[in-house]
Amino acid sequence: MSFAGEDYKAAAARLGVPVAAMEAVAEVEAGGATHWTIAGVLRPPVRFEAHWFGKLTGYRFNASHPAISCRRWTPALAAGTHAGAWAQVEAACVLDEDAALQATSWGAFQIMGFHFKALGYASVQEMVVAMDTAGGQLDAYVRFVDADPVLIDALRRQDWHAFAGRYNGPGQIDYYAGRIARACARHGGV
Repeated sequence: MSFAGEDYKAAAARLGVPVAAMEAVAEVEAGGATHWTIAGVLRPPVRFEAHWFGKLTGYRFNASHPAISCRRWTPALAAGTHAGAWAQVEAACVLDEDAALQATSWGAFQIMGFHFKALGYASVQEMVVAMDTAGGQLDAYVRFVDADPVLIDALRRQDWHAFAGRYNGPGQIDYYAGRIARACARHGGV
């Protein structure tokens, strides 16, 4: 599943950004997909972040569950399959549901669960429920961008380095900026 063109147009209008910019970010963050099919069930895309789970749980599971809890960002711990990504989230939920949901990036725009309060959700669980629909994912993304003046400015100017640094963090700015720029050009943007 993916967003319809009208969905992108409406979201772009809410933010005052080009439609191509909306399409590019969705493409890069989750291949444009709002859902993955796992064992016949549609589920939103997720990426579990073991270093965030470690931090949110005071590192108390590092020794007993080193595959899902650690101190530093460790790319090798990321699941290699959609089913594996969901298995990590589910395994962490058994240990600490709130921390697990907050340590996961959600939906086509890969928004970390720990942003739930800043986005106006009453709980991380409410945010996760919103991720069950494409509309909920797009609304969360609009809330996320709209809440950050630096991010919305970068998106409006299509300054992909500034956008990537703010959206994805300092670790791989050139990588994400390049991917978003190429995707935006494919969608008719700058």
